[in-house]
Amino acid sequence: MTCLGTIALKRHWWGNRCPCTITPGYHVDDRLRLDHHLSRRLQRQVCRLCADRSFSKAREDLVEAFGVPVSAETLRQVSERHGQQMARWQPQDSASTTAFAQAAGAVEFTIDAGKVNTIEEGWKDLKIAVLQKREAGEPAKAAQWNQQRLPAPTAHLAWGMIATSKQFRKGWRGWLKRVGVEHVADVHVLADGADWIWRSVERVLTGCQQTLDIYHALQHVATASQTLYGEDTEAANALLERGRHELLTAGWTGLCRLVDEEYARGDTPERRSALEKMMNYFAKHTARLSLRSAAAIGSSDRQRRCGRPSQDVGAASESARRALEKDERQKPDCTRLRSQQ
Repeated sequence: MTCLGTIALKRHWWGNRCPCTITPGYHVDDRLRLDHHLSRRLQRQVCRLCADRSFSKAREDLVEAFGVPVSAETLRQVSERHGQQMARWQPQDSASTTAFAQAAGAVEFTIDAGKVNTIEEGWKDLKIAVLQKREAGEPAKAAQWNQQRLPAPTAHLAWGMIATSKQFRKGWRGWLKRVGVEHVADVHVLADGADWIWRSVERVLTGCQQTLDIYHALQHVATASQTLYGEDTEAANALLERGRHELLTAGWTGLCRLVDEEYARGDTPERRSALEKMMNYFAKHTARLSLRSAAAIGSSDRQRRCGRPSQDVGAASESARRALEKDERQKPDCTRLRSQQ
């Protein structure tokens, strides 16, 4: 079965009555790279779809896009088969790590997690890490925070695991060593405010550069703005804009200045609750708010939507998608990483 529909194929079986020592089987399959009743190209599309949605939803999209009647169970088996192949191949791959080590630019390390529904244990965290190299972009002002001014990555690698944070972080040092990173201080970590991420970073990558992702940071500023002044009001939008400017130009000090100004406008229990909730979040990341540098503003290589921060979809999701797509060119013929622990 292919992306163009079903193709009938006849080939000869060798080994039934042949006195030679040839191994029984359809030997033309190796020449044609037939290892499944789905073609390689169709398997690739299956893995791409199943990496982003449920098997049943992926089946609907596959039928709609290609007219291929494949069951959800077949999609599950194909995806898990390629995930297992990728899990065996990636730790032994040397071509990707060598290319990464030779690429120009500084090392960026992005970490995130999403939810996946497993058959055995229900919903669990799929943790994703992306290593990238990128040359420095041109210096930018705070008003240019969401403009696409950064050079494209010169190299990137991604891996994922359904595991606890302790299990997941065990491999970080090994990956950095494989790609030629000798000093942890040369690594720039970018992530959202999840406690498990920064606990792991402090434990494994002590001394690295750390930056809180601007999109997630602005979510908390936007939430406080809407709580104080209502959703989509002029005052809320003005506070969000001021908060963005203070965060990008002065970090923690700027946020403290913003809160002082808001308390001067009124100190009620409701206003205090909203402002304290926002500041309690940022208080855990005071050393990660150096967003003024050109490398920090927008360096997550994610979507560049100019709308509200609530449109954000995760610090590593888009970077991981592009990085995993690059693995298509390498052996084995796996498109997306779905390795499970």
